[in-house]
Amino acid sequence: MIRRRLYVEIRSSKLAAWSWRFAAFALPVYLMAVVLHRAGAVEYQTAIVILGASLAIALVSAVLAVAAFVVIWNDGLKGLGAAMLGLVLSVAMLSVPVFHVARGIQQPAISDISTDTADPPRFQAVAAIRPPHANPVVYPPQNAKLQQMHYPAVRPAELDAEAQEVSNLIVAIVQRNGWRILERAAPRNSGGDETIEAVAYSLILGVPEDISIRVRKTRNSIRVDMRSASRYGSRDFGSNARRIVSFFTQLAEARRRAP
Repeated sequence: MIRRRLYVEIRSSKLAAWSWRFAAFALPVYLMAVVLHRAGAVEYQTAIVILGASLAIALVSAVLAVAAFVVIWNDGLKGLGAAMLGLVLSVAMLSVPVFHVARGIQQPAISDISTDTADPPRFQAVAAIRPPHANPVVYPPQNAKLQQMHYPAVRPAELDAEAQEVSNLIVAIVQRNGWRILERAAPRNSGGDETIEAVAYSLILGVPEDISIRVRKTRNSIRVDMRSASRYGSRDFGSNARRIVSFFTQLAEARRRAP
């Protein structure tokens, strides 16, 4: 008697396969947006469109992966590894934007912050390089009330020191933070202001945010004001306020260490 073995073919989940395919396609698109924008090959708006498309594809991949897990569990199909890869890649791409949006969604819809809302530090060198479709260089007066309400820690610094000493400390902090200095405008007279303009770039996409720091002599001290503004977009999710608070914390620490 010949015994016949019964082979049962275990099918693979198509949802798992497509989850992996979508994620594998989204990742290079995501990286392409980052590389092209950082290299200056595409404008901000184009990079955002490409980045948004990659994130949309990653979201589809994540949904397919979750659906694949359910089908694999219920029907005993193969494809768990592909679904896991699709989910991990898609979540990795989505995690950064989701984190920033979640952290700043309750922040006001403003993108220009200044420690002096009545007479904010001006953008002059910045104005020369801002493209026509960027945000205006004039501080929006309607921002004053919103930023005072949401960012009470954004305040100027009053220092008992020489103006040159303070200016040198500021330049050192700017350079340590990796901000690109555009101009260091010396005071035109003995009582004039010194202004340092620079550009900071976001970690991943390299989106520019413009900075102007003003050193002004008052009757008994040196007052330092700072303005930080996103070059694009109407909402900064709190990044400019955090930059200003961090800068003044570093300045206070540098003053304590100074002889």
